[in-house]
Amino acid sequence: MWRCVIQAHEDALRSGDNLEPPSGRQAPPALAVLGVDPGSRWTAGCLRFGDVALDGWTVGPRDEAGRRHATALERVDDVAAAARYIHRVCDTIAETLDRARDVHGLARVRLAVENMHVPQGWMAGNRSRVSIVDWLMPRQVVIGILAAFPDARLIEPGGHGKRPSGDYPVQLRRRRPASWGGNDNPKGERDHERAAYDEAVAAALLL
Repeated sequence: MWRCVIQAHEDALRSGDNLEPPSGRQAPPALAVLGVDPGSRWTAGCLRFGDVALDGWTVGPRDEAGRRHATALERVDDVAAAARYIHRVCDTIAETLDRARDVHGLARVRLAVENMHVPQGWMAGNRSRVSIVDWLMPRQVVIGILAAFPDARLIEPGGHGKRPSGDYPVQLRRRRPASWGGNDNPKGERDHERAAYDEAVAAALLL
């Protein structure tokens, strides 16, 4: 499935075309961007067009039976759990790109993901206050996304998602729109989705 979505996505990016948004709205002078914020337990995406958040989701780990399992990634040597998580993230990205085209009428969507760097303490071979799972798992998510979607843009960390809540669209502040993707976080937290929105903002400014 990814390969078909990737090919259509790359063709649209090369063409430079964008369809008109639904309901006859005038298209904002901006590129549609799907920002992705990778995390050690939750990875979120937000589809942004202009100043509007059109879609979003938060994906978490699952067990072998597909049930939510919040601690499944805490064992860093459990590569099967990591693979399931990354596969779900990439599946959700592909589904969102499909919805961007079929529901929102957007033929051209830039994909962006926040880059993850190895903490300096780990680079030097010393102990670090940052646990290995907190940087290794997000880094593996980034690598998985780049492998599945080679044209994805890397966005450097920069306090994404930390602005006052009033700075974000209502879709990221109030009741979650029924049309959005799921939220695996049992507390319904949306900080990763707001971070993904900021990463989409940053990606829209790239040449």
